[in-house]
Amino acid sequence: MAEIRPFCGLRYSPAHDLALVTSPPYDVISPQRRLELLDRSPHNIVAITLGPSEMNAQAWYDQAAGQKRDWIAEGVIQRDSEPALYGYSQVFKGPQGRPLTRTGFMACVRLRPWGQGIHRHEFTRKGPRADRLALIKAMRANTSPVFGLYRDPDRGIARLLTPPANAQRFSDDGVEHIFWPISDRSVVQTIVEAMAQRDIVIADGHHRYETALAYSEYCRQQTPAARELASDYVMMYLNAIEDPGLLVLACHRVVHDWPVDGAKLLRDLSADFELQPAPQGRTLSDLIAPNEDEILLGAILPDKSRWMLRLRDRRRALEAASGHSDPMLATLDVVVLQNLVLEPHLDIDADVLSSTSHVTYTIDEDLAHHAVCSEQTSAAFIINATTLDQVWETALAGVTLPQKSTYFSPKLQTGLVFNSLETL
Repeated sequence: MAEIRPFCGLRYSPAHDLALVTSPPYDVISPQRRLELLDRSPHNIVAITLGPSEMNAQAWYDQAAGQKRDWIAEGVIQRDSEPALYGYSQVFKGPQGRPLTRTGFMACVRLRPWGQGIHRHEFTRKGPRADRLALIKAMRANTSPVFGLYRDPDRGIARLLTPPANAQRFSDDGVEHIFWPISDRSVVQTIVEAMAQRDIVIADGHHRYETALAYSEYCRQQTPAARELASDYVMMYLNAIEDPGLLVLACHRVVHDWPVDGAKLLRDLSADFELQPAPQGRTLSDLIAPNEDEILLGAILPDKSRWMLRLRDRRRALEAASGHSDPMLATLDVVVLQNLVLEPHLDIDADVLSSTSHVTYTIDEDLAHHAVCSEQTSAAFIINATTLDQVWETALAGVTLPQKSTYFSPKLQTGLVFNSLETL
C-alpha cells in the first residue's frame, strides 16, 4: 500500500505571480512556446525544466542546476519552514463546455517497484527516461509531480481538500489553478493514515516515476548505508478516481514519414472491418462514440478521405491479441488499432512505437485531420478514450497498456512547488 509524507516544499516567493512563473509540463512545450514563457518572466520554471534545442544537453543540465541554486540564494524560491501536503484544484471546461473542477493534493510518496502498492497503466518510451534522469542528477529536485490515482469511495479524503480563502489563484490557458499548503497536523495525519490503506495507479508521469526509481538506485549506490534518503520518495499529485472532474481523453495516432497506401489498406482491412465513408459535417470522434456492442475506429487516409472502421467480429480482437496482448486488453480501441491495423498492415510494431518518431499522438482530431490534408503526415487514426475503470482494473491486474493510451486533461501546472532531494 502507499506510504506518503508531507514535505517542506520549495516555492516561489510571494513577490512572484504564479501565472508568470509556472508552465505546462515540459513535454508539451514547443521551442516557440518555451520562448514565450521566458518572455513572461526570466524566472519561469521552464528555464530549469526544458533546455533550448540547439544547446548541448549536458551543458544545459549543469546550467539548469546552477540556475536553481542561484534562485534559492536570491530568494526567488524559498523553502517552507514546516512540512505540508499541498492542495491543488483546477477549474476548466470539459466536453461540450461543461464546467468541471478536479481537486487533489501533492505529497512525497515512497518509491516502490511496480506492483507493490504503486501500479503503472501504460508503457513508456526510452528517450524521455534518459533525459529526465540526467536532469534530476544535476538538479537534485523534483520540479514536476507524477500524477497518481487512488480510491476514495466515501470521499473521506476529498472532504479535507477544500481550498481556503487565502489559497493562491491564477489562470493560464483557460484553466483556473488554485493552490494551498495543508499544514494542520491532524488533517495531514488523517490523510497519511488513509492513504496507507490504498493503492496508487499512475495516471500521468510514468517517465518521471521510472526516472525517480533509477535515481533512487543511483543514490543508494553512492550511499550504501541503510539510512533513509530523500531520493527514496518522489513528489506526486494524488487524485481520487471518483472525482467528478477527473477527465481522460483519447490519444489519436498520427503516422509520419511512413508509407501508407490508402487504397491497399482499405482492401486489407475489409477482411476484419466493415468500412463506411464518414459523412461530412460530423467528426469521426462523434461517429465512433463508444457502443457496448461494437468496436469502431476512425481513419483519415492520404487521399484525405475519412472512414469508419467497424470490427465485424469481436473474436478477431481476441485472436489478434493471443500471444502478445493480455485478453483483458484485447477489445480496447487502442489495442484493436495496434493489433488489427497498425502492426499487421503497416508494420508499425511495438519497437517502432517505442523508439521512433513515426507515430505521434494528439487529443485534437481537427489537428490530425489538418496534418493529413496538408500532407504533413501519412495518415491518422481516431479512437475512443480508455475509461477510468479500464485504467484502474488493468493496472491492478498487472496488465500494461500501450504507450499513450490515455490523456488526463488538463495537465498539471509545473512550478507550483518543488521537492528537494538533498535533505529529508
